[in-house]
Parts: sequence; structure tokens; C-alpha cells
Amino acid sequence: MVHESLVNVISLNGRRAVVTGAGSGIGRAAAVILAKAGASVLALDIDREGLSATKGVASQVSDVELDVATVDVSDLAAIESVLSDESLDIVVNSAGIMAPDSLATTSGQDWDRVLAVNLTGYFNVLKSAVPHMNRPGSIIQISSMMGHIGLAFPAYTAAKGAILSLSRQLAGELGPDGIRVNSVSPGMILTGMTQDDLSDGDQRHRIADRTPLRTVGAPDDIANAVLYLASDLSAFVTGTDILIDGGLISTLDL
Repeated sequence: MVHESLVNVISLNGRRAVVTGAGSGIGRAAAVILAKAGASVLALDIDREGLSATKGVASQVSDVELDVATVDVSDLAAIESVLSDESLDIVVNSAGIMAPDSLATTSGQDWDRVLAVNLTGYFNVLKSAVPHMNRPGSIIQISSMMGHIGLAFPAYTAAKGAILSLSRQLAGELGPDGIRVNSVSPGMILTGMTQDDLSDGDQRHRIADRTPLRTVGAPDDIANAVLYLASDLSAFVTGTDILIDGGLISTLDL
């Protein structure tokens, strides 16, 4: 666990951030930690109740500024209407859904919906946000360990692999304009998306036993990396992916 004093020395005062998927899990943790560091945060999600809970968590920290808006990231017009008047310094693409099925059992509808949220949703946010971003700026995109190794779930894996490539491509395209683009790839993190698997004690212990650090991750583990990439500590970092999996990927071929 990161010592609280280390997080507290990073200041994002005067910066405006948007975080998608902020109604739960990694998105919520990212929105809260950016707000705690002094950024003014716009938290987006399709889940109104989840956003309300995120606002409640943020309100427990003094002097934070966190606004919320309910929106489906797969709807370009809706995203444009929310972001059209925003002058942003930080963009965190974190919205995501899962279709935990094999090729044989993944329906065309499942495939379309996962890509609409997990890939096209990222594109929609970028199309709407980048023209209004301040320079220097930072874009952080949440990919996945699965995007690196093609592990399970074709729709989800395909989208997350695409995010890795998109982030690298945009780093080259937007770098000359002063916008950095990086990604973060979580491993097994205890969130609502993984709750069915990791809430089972035996399953969680099996995964932890195979992970070199002998534990599964928490949303704050990913949020800490988001804070680093949003801050000036990473001013010369772009086109990079940070894999945060406790070393699990190194054991999957054993």
C-alpha cells in the first residue's frame, strides 16, 4: 500500500480532469484521487446511482471539487454535449463492460456492445475532448493485462488490445502538440466487474497464490498510476503502458 504522505505531495491544483466509468471500481478510484490531488474533476458514467456514490466518497475528503454527469460513452452526441464547453488538462478513459464468454458463446450483440463501450467509447471521448485540451495535457487510457496476452473473452480482449495500439499511435500524433498519451493495464483487480470471480474465497486464493506478490489488486493500485501519469512527475513519459498485475502475467505460461 502506498503511504498517504507520498500521494499528498502530488498537486494538480488548477487542472481540470474528466474520468469516464467513474461510477465504480477503477474509474471511481481515479476520479477521487485526482480530486484529492487538487484537480477539478468531471466524473462520467451511465450509472447515476454509482456516480452519486462516487460523489459521496469524494465528499469525505475536504476541499475537493467533483462534478458528475450521467452519459453513455458509446453515444458520441451525448459525449460532445457534455464536453463541448470543457477546457481539460487530463482525460482518463476508464469506462468498460465485460462479456465473459468464449467465441462460440459470444453473440454478435455482445461483441458490438463491448466494442461500443470499451473502444468506440474511448474514441468518442477523445474526439470530443482533445480539441479543447490545454497544453501540456495528459491522456490516460485503461487497458488490461488481457490485452497483452490474449487471455479469454474475445470481445473484451480485442478491445483492450486495441486500446494499447491506439494509445501508442496517439502518443506519436499528439505529442508534438504537447499532449501525452499513456495506458495502464490492470491485472486481477477486485472491482464490480470481477466480483463474481474474486468474491469466491477459493478462487481469489488460487489467483493470489499464482501471483508473485501473492495478492489480488485494488482499484487504488491503478488510481495511483493514473495520478502519476496525470502529474508532472511523468512529464517525459508518453506512448507507454504500465502493467499493474502483481507479476501475474509472468506466471501465465508456466
